[in-house]
Amino acid sequence: MILLISLFLLSFAFGQEVIKLTPQKAYELALKNNAELKKLRYEVESTNFQIQEAKNYFLPYINLGAGIVYNSEAHEWEKPFGISLVSVLYEYRKTLSRIKSAELKHEIKKEALKQLDRDIKLKILELFVKASLYKKLTEVKREEMAIAYVRYDRAKQKKDLGISTNLEVYQLESIYREKRKDLMHAQYEYNKTLLEIKKLAGIDMNTLVDVEDLDFKPKMGQIDKEKLLQQALKNNPVVKIKTLELNLYDQMIEESKNIMAPRVQLRGEIGNSIRTGTPQIRAFNQNGWRAAVEIFVPLFDPSSLYRVESLTSYKKIAQVELEDTINEFKLISNSADYRYSYLLAQWDYALARNRCAEENLTLRRSEYELELAFDLGYAMAEKSEAERQLMQAKYDILIFIAKLYSFAGLDPFLVLEKSDEFITTD
Repeated sequence: MILLISLFLLSFAFGQEVIKLTPQKAYELALKNNAELKKLRYEVESTNFQIQEAKNYFLPYINLGAGIVYNSEAHEWEKPFGISLVSVLYEYRKTLSRIKSAELKHEIKKEALKQLDRDIKLKILELFVKASLYKKLTEVKREEMAIAYVRYDRAKQKKDLGISTNLEVYQLESIYREKRKDLMHAQYEYNKTLLEIKKLAGIDMNTLVDVEDLDFKPKMGQIDKEKLLQQALKNNPVVKIKTLELNLYDQMIEESKNIMAPRVQLRGEIGNSIRTGTPQIRAFNQNGWRAAVEIFVPLFDPSSLYRVESLTSYKKIAQVELEDTINEFKLISNSADYRYSYLLAQWDYALARNRCAEENLTLRRSEYELELAFDLGYAMAEKSEAERQLMQAKYDILIFIAKLYSFAGLDPFLVLEKSDEFITTD
């Protein structure tokens, strides 16, 4: 019975479809399913409605009012009622500023959405790299564990024959257990990375996925720091957002200047009393309907002065942040070539070590004897580790170039198209 159940579960697992993921496929799924992208899209949609609200400032406020008031002079209860309509025709310094502020907020959210889109692509590349490296590390650790187990098992057999000691057995067992622990950790990290990819792309956690290895070959050369900085200052969303924030504060300051800023509004009423209005004016005890064009001019509003000063301070903060961002961009651009030179040197070292490991493995295979089996096993493990380090060096360069593209406001996936936008060979 147990055998039948096991076979059933095994057949079910093998029958489950495995989704082969490429970075582009993961991104397409993330566009539809990622929670952060959905949230920011709704925020962009919200600011669009704020623009419509600001542009339709003239739409009337309509209120229905009724009540009961005791008149001590007439010794009777009055029952005022009516419908009030107030429509703002124009507010000096406010109408156009509110529209412009809403449009700037909308632009800020759109730029933030563009940046998040690039961040999602960059995160996908990083997770694919991480999965490939942990997959290779699992292979390395499995080979190391196998060698350690064989040595441990041989020692136990020798001990049974009386030609080995408990100390040797325990030492080799501890080595085997350590290698097994390392293998379990590598497998854990690999599977955790696959789960992170599923979460990012909005894939069900129980779905089986397999990620594609990234095709990339490093290119020798130098980073064109001037071109990189120029592109970043022109296209990077952080600079655009900071600039838009400065413009937004200008509009908010203009909007807060409430002294000698006339407001023109249309008022219409039906009933025997004015119940609503901004600002509130006295009630007219009469029946019928009334219509008026009203002008209000604030002569003094102390709160306006404080709001203007507060917003001015916030604008200064935004200006400092923009200047600091530009300086940070200069730092990144000027240090990029040094970083790239180091990564290329790391790549050269990984190539040399891989060639050495390949030659050593070939030699051990040609000299193979039973007594030298461990030497061959070690050579195979060293070759796998050299291949992993070569992958690490290659992918470090890939992620670095992808980050440069994102920094410059370009598509990080350009790195997969073997683009060399900022690499010169002079």
